[in-house]
Amino acid sequence: MTAKMRRRVNKALADKNLQTALPTFMLITKVARQIGMQGIDFSTLRDELRRVKEKSIANLPQLVQQFKAQATKAGAVVYEAKDAQDVDNYILKLAREHNVKQIVKSKSMVTEEIELNKHLKDAGIEVTETDLGEYIVQLAGEKPSHLVGPAIHKTIEQIAELFSKVTGEELGLDPQKLAEVARHILRQAYLNADMGISGANIAIAETGTLVIVTNEANGCLVTTLPPIHVAVVGYEKLVSSLDDATTILKLLSRNTTGQRQSVYVSYITGPSATTAISEVPLFGVQGPGELHIILVDNGRMQMRESDEFKEALYCIKCGACLNICPVFGSVAGQTYGYIYQGGIGAILTAFLHGMDKAVDPASLCMNCMACTEVCPSHIDIPRMILRLRTKFVEENGLSLTRKIAYHGILSHPKRLNTAISIGSRLQSPFVGKDSMVRRLPYPLNSLTRTISLPALAHHPLRYRLQSFSSPRAGTHPAVAFYAGCIADYAYPEIGDDVMKYLQECGAEPYYPQEQTCCGAPALVTGDEETCIKLAQINIAAIEEMNPDYIVTVCPGCAVMLQQEYPRLLANDPEWSLRAEAISTKVKDFSQLVLELTPSAQKMLSQNLKVTYHDPCYLRRGLGIYHGPRQLLQREGFEIVEMNDADACCGFAGTFVLEYPELSGSILNRKLNNIEATGADIVVTNCIPCVLQLRGGLDKRNSNIKVMHSAELLASYHKSRHINT
Repeated sequence: MTAKMRRRVNKALADKNLQTALPTFMLITKVARQIGMQGIDFSTLRDELRRVKEKSIANLPQLVQQFKAQATKAGAVVYEAKDAQDVDNYILKLAREHNVKQIVKSKSMVTEEIELNKHLKDAGIEVTETDLGEYIVQLAGEKPSHLVGPAIHKTIEQIAELFSKVTGEELGLDPQKLAEVARHILRQAYLNADMGISGANIAIAETGTLVIVTNEANGCLVTTLPPIHVAVVGYEKLVSSLDDATTILKLLSRNTTGQRQSVYVSYITGPSATTAISEVPLFGVQGPGELHIILVDNGRMQMRESDEFKEALYCIKCGACLNICPVFGSVAGQTYGYIYQGGIGAILTAFLHGMDKAVDPASLCMNCMACTEVCPSHIDIPRMILRLRTKFVEENGLSLTRKIAYHGILSHPKRLNTAISIGSRLQSPFVGKDSMVRRLPYPLNSLTRTISLPALAHHPLRYRLQSFSSPRAGTHPAVAFYAGCIADYAYPEIGDDVMKYLQECGAEPYYPQEQTCCGAPALVTGDEETCIKLAQINIAAIEEMNPDYIVTVCPGCAVMLQQEYPRLLANDPEWSLRAEAISTKVKDFSQLVLELTPSAQKMLSQNLKVTYHDPCYLRRGLGIYHGPRQLLQREGFEIVEMNDADACCGFAGTFVLEYPELSGSILNRKLNNIEATGADIVVTNCIPCVLQLRGGLDKRNSNIKVMHSAELLASYHKSRHINT
């Protein structure tokens, strides 16, 4: 994160027009996708699409040659461009040869990528974007804010103002009237154009065919009216066959706009040809006489060679990942992106424009994994973002602040304990009677602008549980309690509840005293070195007593122990085996309770309404959804489901420290959904989420309580034992 990016974020959050337009767009696309996906097997279709893209990228060199041969046979001219300048030079040369003065363009992200319009304008050529959204951002002098909807960040008032300037007359706010005005202006541009430039959604190698998907007729007009058609296509758009193209089309529109199919799907094979009586093809009689197809590399082949990042080439540019992204929903793509937007955009940017352009957009990803759930190619965007950050640190090192925090403190448990102890003393002037910190002095004041913070415990959990440092001998299952930093240093009372409740469940819980931070803060900022060191410390601490289970109250910690430690230590034979051994024993609190007490009877109603917040790492990282609800219902609690229960609360580890205002924006949407339920208590299974939700509701002076499920269950079981 740079100070420049933080300023851009805060500017976007303060933009009233943006904050008016974005919520409407996010809601419309969410509902549209839900409707569009009804009656289809999304999982099966995306497995098929994934196979198509894997095969296509694996066979890319052969597909390029096959496409060139077939497209050339059909009368097209095919050129392979190594980079942006190569594309610009080819098109400018072609334009000069044909005395091109005016160009019309249909929507094309690859031409945005190479900044083609700027180079054409510098050469004295007039360029008109004909996609309505692209035309709007062209008039505004801006970059597109979305892969599919370039102008989704604009309000109707802003659009009317732009069109009024073009026409010289005051236009009203009637969308239909504004569309008619644009149509009238663009119609003349089509008729005057000497060249049409398009992209392509798919390129079919076996026939040399371009597939262009649009919802406006502009794509058809751009590719048929001017005498020359130039298609600029990234290598990754190549597929083998029409069947493969159909597999993509089955999900492309559904996943983006909720349509079964877009309004227009054009298949273009060679230039427009008319066969005379003599059966000799005549080109250009009823359409473009020339078709030039430029296949663009610009870093794609390098990406294809990377086992860590080639998955990004499976992207079909549907934009569904943006529509579900909580960060995008607060700042849109002109902030969350360089040219390509969102998390996938950050990865593409690293290869297409350089790591220096990608580092800031990559810092905005919260790793909530919502994008992976809706991606039709099942691309693991968060995993690649983590790897991108690691790669940046490997090449450039950590900032001084992070080096001190991670190498100097976090990776040394005793120093961490000392730092927390000092912090607990220094905080005294800012701690309220209820142990909440509601205001911090500069430069920490931004941390308490949108949430109140819990005071650091004077007596952390590790000290409260010193007498439980090993399991007592007996027949009950031994459960190692891995608490995590926030439970240890901020909410030790929740740790006490975990211990008591597990004892009621017939377990023998204990607290390994040498445990320390799981390493997640270091991992998400690219410091794998610190993370590996912490992994080894924790594995050694936990394995010493050979527990039957390892229980966590933070899903992020569980993911580290269960998934990341084996990955990080995979190249060390000894540590790899030790990491795998503990990973199989890790359980979330609710998961373990249900396993220990499968036959417990349902309790009488508690006369309390609760709503449940699904933590990102529990829902998507560990795949746990029904268990926590089942446990609450078994204990007699009525659950009122909130809207978007599994949407991120905005905490996201170090994200809340780096972008507190953005975190607060995301949190506000969650709090609105909580309050709309009328629940007495919001329950979650993640300590960091407890901190975020509690802090946000406190700022609102809300009476709604926030409780970890262990805390809630323990409070209602103080005087009774569970039937095991």
